[in-house]
Amino acid sequence: MKKVIKKSCEALITILIVVLVLFSVIISISSITAKANGGVPDLFGYSPFSVQTNSMYPTLSKGDYIFVEKCDAESLEIGDIITYFTFINGQRVVNTHRIVDIKINGSIIQYQTQGDNKETNPEPDESLLSQGDIIGKFSGTKIPVMGSVIDYLSTKMGFFLVILLPVLLFTLYQIYKLVVVILHNHKVDMLNSVNENTSDEVKEAIIAEYLAKQKKEEAEDKND
Repeated sequence: MKKVIKKSCEALITILIVVLVLFSVIISISSITAKANGGVPDLFGYSPFSVQTNSMYPTLSKGDYIFVEKCDAESLEIGDIITYFTFINGQRVVNTHRIVDIKINGSIIQYQTQGDNKETNPEPDESLLSQGDIIGKFSGTKIPVMGSVIDYLSTKMGFFLVILLPVLLFTLYQIYKLVVVILHNHKVDMLNSVNENTSDEVKEAIIAEYLAKQKKEEAEDKND
């Protein structure tokens, strides 16, 4: 029973480490590609973003992790949800709202957006968007809460506590296990060397003692 529990714990720890490494890869790729693309991350052809407010509730909630795909701005229609660059309180930020109107003036096309949450966004957004402001169209894929997790892991403290530290401890544990195996093999080699000069009676006594010890451990496992 103890062995089964130990193996289960080791398997669980391995799975958690794999998940943490996956998060680390996502954060790294998003960060690197965002710097190279003017603030727009690229993850396997999609741009992932964390929803920062409830302005699109109930369609999107704060903390959702959404995936945006590139699109031809001219193909956009009223009702589409888009992610774009805009200025809020004097800062250039990424926002995601729904297109509620499209204004065409000759060759100039502008888009008016509004959040689905009519309590926080009772009126359409004042700023009209040009095609150059638009990052892409919401693909329809979202992962609840993951956006908040990614945001926390993107901080120095979050990355250290949740990703770097566990991976470091796991690595040290694997090194410890390797050292134990090496020492055990060395001990076995020494015993084999001694056994070559050991009488048959002593060998039989050692084997009997070993078998008795094994039976005792098996009995303890069954009782547990």
